[in-house]
Amino acid sequence: MNTSMNTVDEALASSSPSTVLAGAWEALGLGARVADAVTWDGTGDELLALTAAQSCSAARSLLPLPEHGQPIPLEASEIQPGPGGLAPYADLLDRAHRALADLAGQDAQLSEAAEHTATAARALAAVREP
Repeated sequence: MNTSMNTVDEALASSSPSTVLAGAWEALGLGARVADAVTWDGTGDELLALTAAQSCSAARSLLPLPEHGQPIPLEASEIQPGPGGLAPYADLLDRAHRALADLAGQDAQLSEAAEHTATAARALAAVREP
């Protein structure tokens, strides 16, 4: 996991709701970019990759814009081949899902964002399954 992903992990574990939301925003942005990259690389299920990308975008559209931060850099060459290559990104989305679910309480919009994030995590994890 790169340093930027570690920073997002720290944000997702924060006690500050705005920091958690900003971390989820960045995790979803990265998840969408990874899913987009693997949609066309011929190494897995394109429909699952597309589902992951769309779910990330849907979840992100329900979150407030973060006040600070910058996108996590991603080079397509950083995505490892094989079934385990997407695991760090799917795991990050799973942690974002749990963080959003913890924040959601009775907030329907955050609950919906958490559901989309869970869908994205599951879809991305399954893209390269045998």
